[in-house]
Amino acid sequence: MSDKSETGAPEYRSVLARLRAHAERIPDKICLQSIDQDSAITWKGLYDACNQVAGALAARGIKANDRVVVLTNNSLENLILYFGVQRYGATFCTVNVEINQEHLREIVTRLDPKLVLWHDALDPDRLDIGSHGEWASFGTWGDADEGDANGGDADEGGFFAEVAGYPKTPEVPEVCGPEDISVICFTSGTSDKPKGVMHSFSNYLLIGEQTKYLWGLEESDRVLEYRSFSWSSSHQICLNPTLAAGNTLIFAQKYSQSRFFDWVRDFQPTVVIGIPTVVSMLLNRPKDANDELLRSLRFMSCSTSPLLGDQHLEFEERYGIKLIQHYGMSEGGTVAGNHFARRRIGSVGNPGMLQNLAIIDDEGNALPTGREGEIEIGGPQNAFGYLMEDGSVERVRGQRLRTGDIGHLDEDGYLTITGRAKDLVIRGGVNIAPLEIDNAIMRHPDVFEVSTVGVPDAIYGEELVSYIVARPGATLTEAALAAHCAEVLPAFKRPKALILTDAIARNDRGKIDRRAMAERWQEAQAGG
Repeated sequence: MSDKSETGAPEYRSVLARLRAHAERIPDKICLQSIDQDSAITWKGLYDACNQVAGALAARGIKANDRVVVLTNNSLENLILYFGVQRYGATFCTVNVEINQEHLREIVTRLDPKLVLWHDALDPDRLDIGSHGEWASFGTWGDADEGDANGGDADEGGFFAEVAGYPKTPEVPEVCGPEDISVICFTSGTSDKPKGVMHSFSNYLLIGEQTKYLWGLEESDRVLEYRSFSWSSSHQICLNPTLAAGNTLIFAQKYSQSRFFDWVRDFQPTVVIGIPTVVSMLLNRPKDANDELLRSLRFMSCSTSPLLGDQHLEFEERYGIKLIQHYGMSEGGTVAGNHFARRRIGSVGNPGMLQNLAIIDDEGNALPTGREGEIEIGGPQNAFGYLMEDGSVERVRGQRLRTGDIGHLDEDGYLTITGRAKDLVIRGGVNIAPLEIDNAIMRHPDVFEVSTVGVPDAIYGEELVSYIVARPGATLTEAALAAHCAEVLPAFKRPKALILTDAIARNDRGKIDRRAMAERWQEAQAGG
């Protein structure tokens, strides 16, 4: 952990100060490495590029809290803009370009940006967003074909061609303070309108330092990421910790089952980012010699949703690599996390730094150790606020934040998540967490994936229905599943229906979409 203030939090250091420190200490070390572009940039190269981006923003008269929207997928250019906009002190606004056009239009309109930078492959006219700020394609930084590790002159045309005309030194002064807004990101928005989450420079620094500490990140580490940089989770456990630790971040456009082991062999990461979906995919591929490659890693993380305990143990036994569970929220930072040296399987770890975590009942009263209730937090990791649909700001920090997750703390302070408050099924007056049912069904050796939902019932109010995907090549029947449930679940927790399916709905973050699965049931009943 870096130097701390009297409150226990790390001392504030601006993005510029941290970039400068890395550029001076480890100038030739690779900072960012794009697998798909076969391109990289050093810490000195990133520092120089960010100074040039700052020059271009200053020339436009952009100030602190002015919003710069970047529309693109994972790329080196995306990350130069991510760090460059924040190094200057304006607000970087990230938007998932793969969401539906209606949401995209609404988000850009809500942001009311001063500048929108978009990748040439996009067609902004087709988006029909209208005139919100200045729009410019950003082109390409450096010579991606030659893999120039120090940036350089941009290709002709685009924002980066303009940026290349600004000097790398002297530094353009930063325009922000700790409580100005550094990043606005948006929560998942496949069906509901996404929430705009506003992070200040101070809370984003704290989140990055938190992950650096939990994972023991050092300059020598090489972290492999393949999730979208539009996700706040990728900022919190990859981009911001990289700025904190000075390590190398290796990234791809998206996860590829066929290329994953090639990445591990060719780029030799020490840490790989994981999510439960990828863990399941790795477990359900044929065993081969590539399995041994993962043994070179320090660990693989697992976040975005709780990992089923049996899957965790099976993965570690097969691959010989630790899984480290991490629990965060777009608006809450690191709610809890396992330290790499004292993790606990089945738990998401100890409460995050200064999170003031509590387990509360329906009336908001704190519950004692071991009692199950909703997880609530309140501390400086929390985002500044929400950007509402009408452009107003609803304050988050300074108030207690209910996470919507159900869980309990043990005597050692380790947190276990048992479900989502909104997903709880009330069957005959008894609360049942679908995640508990999923865990029980997953113990069957031929089950690959499960989603349990609550559906209306005339007698009990709600009943349980489980959708199940079989492992590839396995033969699974509803009768066999019913017999398994009879062995591992009490009668009142056994699903009313066990439905074999080819796939389970997921949102754009890869999380199981239980509401979509419940709607699938209702549509089937209506059509039946």
